[in-house]
Amino acid sequence: MTIILPTLAVAFAAFCIWLGVRIYNRRERWAKWTAVGIALALALYPLSVGPMVWLRKHRWISEQTIIGTRIYEPLFMICEQSEAAYHSLEWYADFWE
Repeated sequence: MTIILPTLAVAFAAFCIWLGVRIYNRRERWAKWTAVGIALALALYPLSVGPMVWLRKHRWISEQTIIGTRIYEPLFMICEQSEAAYHSLEWYADFWE
């Protein structure tokens, strides 16, 4: 796991640079929509924690599901490193409880 995440981060950065060049040089519409989709996905990923908290509180999904542990693992790793990220995520999750 220690090598996979940095490798994926570098690959994602390279893809974003390549996509930016496609948008700037060739002005391709599909590249613009792809960039919008990526930006939306990056914004909605941390916001999806709230509905997950609500689903767990109302027992629609159990505490042991892979959904909550694996999908949000990178977000929890960020929260372990940053106290501000932890408090922000905790504050947001409290709205859904």
